[in-house]
Amino acid sequence: MKLVLALLAGGIAVAGCAETGAALQSLNNGLTQVNQTLSGTPGNSAPLFGPTLSAEQQMQMRNSVATSLNSRDSAFKSLVGSAQPTVVSVLSKAACYQNDNDSRVLSMYTSAQIGNGYIPAPWATMRYAPKSKCLSVLRTDSWSQKSLNSFRFRTVFYSPESGESQAVVYEFINQDGSWLLNYASF
Repeated sequence: MKLVLALLAGGIAVAGCAETGAALQSLNNGLTQVNQTLSGTPGNSAPLFGPTLSAEQQMQMRNSVATSLNSRDSAFKSLVGSAQPTVVSVLSKAACYQNDNDSRVLSMYTSAQIGNGYIPAPWATMRYAPKSKCLSVLRTDSWSQKSLNSFRFRTVFYSPESGESQAVVYEFINQDGSWLLNYASF
């Protein structure tokens, strides 16, 4: 009888360990999913915070920037090229963050001139664009070099689903080796 009780107690303990192991594995799998969701993909907002640019939209945005810079001199192209990671991050977040003010997602890229104040968002005027998708960057144009360490350009955001568009002018400045958003306006 003692042997049966000992075996039964051992079986319950093993079953408890198996259940605990399964629970811990399930928790680990869930945490892995949360980590992947929060990490997102480089240059995009994390899916947890809304939609992200599709691969096609990312390519269209990069092509738009490259095409509009083709007629510029090599020094200007080099200046913009060094700022490209920041420019792509800013445009990607602006295209996907659906609010009237982009400061919540762009403040990490701003100079002291903007700080954490109002940053106009292309979504501010788009009433019919679906909130489940990011806007596309239709084109960039009106490039100008404001100083040796800054440039300005206009970006036209577009919703293929609703047909709405909104242009935003951005200025970037290189301060202490980092490219920062220095100005944004409709």
